[in-house]
Amino acid sequence: MESSAKELIRGAGKQGILLAALAKQIGKDETIVLELINSLSKNGHLRKIKESHDGVETIRVIWQEQEETEWDTLQGCPCFICPDINQCGAGQPTNPWMCKKLDYWIQQPKK
Repeated sequence: MESSAKELIRGAGKQGILLAALAKQIGKDETIVLELINSLSKNGHLRKIKESHDGVETIRVIWQEQEETEWDTLQGCPCFICPDINQCGAGQPTNPWMCKKLDYWIQQPKK
C-alpha cells in the first residue's frame, strides 16, 4: 500500500491529490490512508494542506522532493514565540504537521 500511495502522490504532480481520491484509488478507508500519510510525512517528502470543499474539511497531499538543507540556526522559528505551544503536538488541533507558519519558515532559504 505504501508504494502505491507514493506512486499516486508523485503522479499527481504539483497540485497533489485529495485524501479521499487517494483512498479510493488505493481501495482503503480514508482513516487508514491518513495514518499512512502521517507516517510518510515525517520523512519530509509529503506536504499536507487542509482545504475546505463545499464546507467539508479535507486534506490535499503533495509530493515534494527532499532538498538538501543545512541548518546551523533555529533563528526565526515560529515555535519559540507561538502562543499555542503548550497545546501543540500529535493529536492536537495545533500541531507541527499542519502549522502554516512552521511550513513557511522551513521552506525559506536559511542564511
